[in-house]
Amino acid sequence: MITLRVKLFALIAGVTIFSTTGVTAVALWRDLQRSQELLAREGTALASSVAPAAARWVGPEGAEPGGRQALGVLVARLVESSSVARAWVVDRFGKVLACADPSGRGCPEGAPTVFTPAQTPLETVTRLVEPEGIVAGAPVQHDGVLVGAVRVEFEHEQVLGSAQQLAWTASALAAIWIFLGHVLAVVLLRTITRPLTDVGTAAEALARDEAGLQLAVPQERELAEVVRAFNHMSLRLAERRTENERLIGSLEERVAQKTRDVLRADRLATLGGIAAGFAHELGNSLNVIRGFTAVALRELPQDHPNRSDLEAVRRETRRAAGLLERFLVFARSRDAVTAPQSIEPVLREAVEVVGPAAAQARVTTSVEVDPGLPEVNADADMLRQAFLNLCVNAVQAMEGGGALRVSARRAGGEVLVEFRDSGPGISAEVRPHVFEPFYTTKASGTGLGLAIVRQAAETHGGAVEVESPPGGGALFRMRLPALALAPAREAGAPA
Repeated sequence: MITLRVKLFALIAGVTIFSTTGVTAVALWRDLQRSQELLAREGTALASSVAPAAARWVGPEGAEPGGRQALGVLVARLVESSSVARAWVVDRFGKVLACADPSGRGCPEGAPTVFTPAQTPLETVTRLVEPEGIVAGAPVQHDGVLVGAVRVEFEHEQVLGSAQQLAWTASALAAIWIFLGHVLAVVLLRTITRPLTDVGTAAEALARDEAGLQLAVPQERELAEVVRAFNHMSLRLAERRTENERLIGSLEERVAQKTRDVLRADRLATLGGIAAGFAHELGNSLNVIRGFTAVALRELPQDHPNRSDLEAVRRETRRAAGLLERFLVFARSRDAVTAPQSIEPVLREAVEVVGPAAAQARVTTSVEVDPGLPEVNADADMLRQAFLNLCVNAVQAMEGGGALRVSARRAGGEVLVEFRDSGPGISAEVRPHVFEPFYTTKASGTGLGLAIVRQAAETHGGAVEVESPPGGGALFRMRLPALALAPAREAGAPA
């Protein structure tokens, strides 16, 4: 039984024979080209041997007196003493001054050139088909000036000789081997590919989701390995299909769960809107209570026994109104009305507002803004509220006095606004929750101040983070995207 390896060997042998024949034919063509080049060089040498003598009879304006006869003798001797078919001399205008052509065809005119262009492979092939000879020449110079040229031509038969017949023989041999090689390749490839057709058909069946398809293993060892690999792949695909179906079922279940979560979140959002409406109405009622309480306190004498009760009512309604107001600020989350602007005046205003409270708590404040700080696309009111919340938190954290340092600088494509206090710091357990709504560690806090800060930062496309080093103190850092095209305020501002 002929194995696939033997078939491939036969195919490679046929291709090798074909390639060798082709290389032989190419070598013959290249040898013919070299022969033509040598003949062209010989013609140039012959023309160059006559050019010095011709230079005495050719001037810038053409032939000198008696020059045509002398030049005729020179080219005639050149034809008689060499194998050239004809020789002639032209002046610098291309006019023929003397011609020696035993065939009587005459000599062509043409302007002389100093250098003869090299023969190309296309010209070499053309000479095998068309009866065209090789023309070579040498320049004729008079006092260093080109005044003409001596040209010689070899006949077509002289150029080719027996090379043409040899080339045609090689070409015919190459054509025969090309035909035989193609026939052999078709036969062998058909024999080789027939067993592979079944594999292709089975692969198409796999594409139609017929997983687990198995083929009979052929006797040829090489093809048997291919079929075994296909059968193994088919089994793996069947296993993968089962696994994918399981994963798709799990994914569908998770999608259904997420859908339920989204619906629940939508209901919660609706309830949040309703709660915001209730809070607004409750705020109005609390304002009415505060108003009537204030009127009653003005009318009661200082020693009235009910005065302390009314003051407690006023105090608690004020605290409840503040809580509702913060809740409404957080719940409404209005759209930011942004505009390109500098962050420095907004930051300094927030620190200035908290100044009296900081002075009462014996807290010193300082603001440092890098020169050339780029502008940001910001809602000034929203950022002012966020900065004020951070300042108030820092002052409240330093009950026994301290220092609040506020700074703004550029870091890459962002503007960093930092609030650093010298208070007791924030524990590692509390830090992950400080920005959550209604989370607070203060006895009278609402837990919405830092949530509003995070909401403002995210509305502006930024973020807020907190650090608390082991030595005490807390650092709140807000990152805001800087305007890429904002010019620096000073020429020496850092980029």
